[in-house]
Amino acid sequence: MQSTDFAQRRERLFDKMENGIAVIGSNIFMQRSNDTDFPFRQNSNFRYLTGINEPDCVLILSKKADEQKVFLFIRPNNELEEMWMGKRMGLEKSKDLIGADKTFPISDFNKEMEDLLPGHKNLYVHFHERADLFTNLQKICGDLFNKKRKNTAQPPQAILNVGQLIEELRYIKDQNEILTMKKAMVATNNAHRAAMALTAPGRSEKEVNALIEYIFTKGDGQGNAYDNIVAGGNNANILHYIENNQALNDGELLLIDAGCQLNNYATDITRTFPINGKFTGAQKAVYEIVLDSQKAAISHSWPDRNAPDMHKTTCKVLTQGLIDLKVLSGSLEENLEKGTCRKYFPHGTGHWLGLDVHDQNPYLDSNDEPMKFEPGVIFTVEPGLYFPKEDATLPEELRGIGIRIEDNILITETGHENLSAMIPKEVKEIEEACEKDYRDFLD
Repeated sequence: MQSTDFAQRRERLFDKMENGIAVIGSNIFMQRSNDTDFPFRQNSNFRYLTGINEPDCVLILSKKADEQKVFLFIRPNNELEEMWMGKRMGLEKSKDLIGADKTFPISDFNKEMEDLLPGHKNLYVHFHERADLFTNLQKICGDLFNKKRKNTAQPPQAILNVGQLIEELRYIKDQNEILTMKKAMVATNNAHRAAMALTAPGRSEKEVNALIEYIFTKGDGQGNAYDNIVAGGNNANILHYIENNQALNDGELLLIDAGCQLNNYATDITRTFPINGKFTGAQKAVYEIVLDSQKAAISHSWPDRNAPDMHKTTCKVLTQGLIDLKVLSGSLEENLEKGTCRKYFPHGTGHWLGLDVHDQNPYLDSNDEPMKFEPGVIFTVEPGLYFPKEDATLPEELRGIGIRIEDNILITETGHENLSAMIPKEVKEIEEACEKDYRDFLD
């Protein structure tokens, strides 16, 4: 990303603000145990507006009449602390990077905000993130109001959700964001192909997961965008299975939900394939139903469509498939009206994708209508069918099968682009990929 990208995003946020001051905090270090922390991951909204990947920062956007100013609170350089914890950007470098009007040490936040807050009608702060920051700002505003200093501008009288405004901006991805996600998809493709090649009876979920994580961190990749799901056999029927430590058995399927990230931008891909490299008749029948539902949903992905329409299309194909498998009885219309496929397809068809795996973009517009797809929107399409081994109502040959297929779709001016189209998902493609040598993907 270029510094101009971040400046343009801040300008677009200013356009959404009335007379007010926006306060957007970075993430902070989270303790893992005793004196160790979890790896730092930047707050997505803060990174979207600044590009800065440091903890303990606060971005301030001040708008009064025609005057707009940008301030940044950040940790100052400190030779001793940097020796232990790594280099800091510091006040001067960060000021130049984002073109701030002024930078302050984060330790001066309360004192400086007493001067910055007065004269603004609205305080824009995220309602659901950094509760400590939200509470602190309320206290500062309350203290300023109670002082009742004469001839001094009053602090903000209304608090508005800045998160909603930023997340509306993040709905449409610019060309640099799209390019970043395409670069991350290269590693995701290689990892899924390598996993298909490595998997065999006698291997373990743990081995496959280790290979995926290695490929995600080599080259341009920056690790996994979320905890990988590597679920063999009946484990695939646990939707968020992340133990990834069981043996892989002959005659069962392996479901892998894993995506590489780059500069915090995520990919999110699921593939399901046979552990021994060949689908059984029952596995293939279920797989083809899920694949047909996914293709139907993707074919309806173009501007002015919406996520609920896509989900209805998915459910219609899956429901007919469940009737064909004799899992459901009755007519298609009856089952659609009752939503009977929900038992075997309990989640939505997709979600927004970007800086977050489940990007916090709005699903409803200002009229509470479903958001329409627009060029630049990226979302997942991930239908599935889940038949737990313990469900005695299912035909025996279906028990223990869990299948999900997920691709990442970009809406374009004329339709859509499947960003993950290169990752095998047709039955023949998958069986061929399972015959490859996983070492071919390690170079």
